[in-house]
Amino acid sequence: MHIGEDEANSMAVMGLPELLADAAKGRYAVGYFESWDIYSLEATIAAAEAERSPVIIGIGGLSANHEWLSSVGVELYGAACAALARRSSVPTGILFNEAENFTEAAAALGAGYNSVMMHTQGWSWDRLIADTAALTAAAHGLGITVEGEVGALAEMSIDGQIDTSIGAMTEVSQAVDFVKETGVDYLAVAVGNVHFVTSDYVPTIRVDRIHEIGESVDVPLVLHGGSGTPADQMQAAIAAGITKINVGTRLKHVFGNALREAVGPDSGNDPNLLFGSRLPEDVNTRAGQALTTEIRRLMQVFGSSGKATR
Repeated sequence: MHIGEDEANSMAVMGLPELLADAAKGRYAVGYFESWDIYSLEATIAAAEAERSPVIIGIGGLSANHEWLSSVGVELYGAACAALARRSSVPTGILFNEAENFTEAAAALGAGYNSVMMHTQGWSWDRLIADTAALTAAAHGLGITVEGEVGALAEMSIDGQIDTSIGAMTEVSQAVDFVKETGVDYLAVAVGNVHFVTSDYVPTIRVDRIHEIGESVDVPLVLHGGSGTPADQMQAAIAAGITKINVGTRLKHVFGNALREAVGPDSGNDPNLLFGSRLPEDVNTRAGQALTTEIRRLMQVFGSSGKATR
C-alpha cells in the first residue's frame, strides 16, 4: 500500500513543505535527527513531544549497508517510522535520507516515507539533473516530496582530518538552474558545512551565501552537517533562511558513549534485563534517554521548541 502525504496528514504525519513553510514564517528550523534503530527513533519522538516541537524522523543511506537497505532495510524502517509518526502528538515528517542512487531512493516511494533524498555529491551535472528530475516526477505522482542538493560538503575522516578536496560551495546560478530543471521541493546547500565531524573542529558557515541562494530560489533551504556546526552558527544560518538542519553523527556519538557507560562493570549480569527489556536496566533504553536529552537541546538551539501548534 502506498503511503503518501495526503493519507498521512490525516494523522500526525505532516509533509515537509508544510513543516518548513511554518519554520520559515516562525524563523526557526526543523531538525532531521537521523536514526538507526527503533530505540533512536523512539528517542527522537520522545524529545519532540517533550519540547512540543515539530520534527523529521528517518534513516539514511550514506553510512549504511546498501545490500541490506535494498533487501529489507528501506521497507522495514519505513514501516517503523510511519507507525511511530502516526502515534506522535507533534507534527512529524518522515525522510529517507541520502539514498545511494535513483534505484535505492525509488524503493522508498510508498514504503512509509513522505520525503526522499539522494546523496549526489560527485555526480556529473547531467546525471544530477536527469536522476533528480526522474525521482521528483515519480515521487510527486505518489504525493511524496524530494530534497535535492547542489554543491558538496567536505568530510571528516575517522582520524579527525578534513578532506576539503571533495567540497564545493553551492553556486547561486547552479542552485537556480537545478531547482528549475528538477522541480525539487527543498534544497540542501554546501556553504562551509562539513559531514561527519567528531572532533573540536569548527567550520565556518557562509551566511552570506545562504542569503544569496535564498533570495534566488523559491524552495526552502536545508543545512546538512549539523553535527559539527556550533550553536551560534546554526542560529545565524537559520536567520539567513535555513529551515531544516540535519544531525546524525553527533547523535550516534552521544548514544554510543551512553551505551558504553551503561554496559560497564556495574551494569548487572542479567542479559534479559540489559538487552531489549525496555525496563530501567535496559542499556539501549538508557542510551536512548541520553539521546533524547541531546535532541531536546538541539531543538532549543533550532528555535523549534514550543512550535508544535498543529
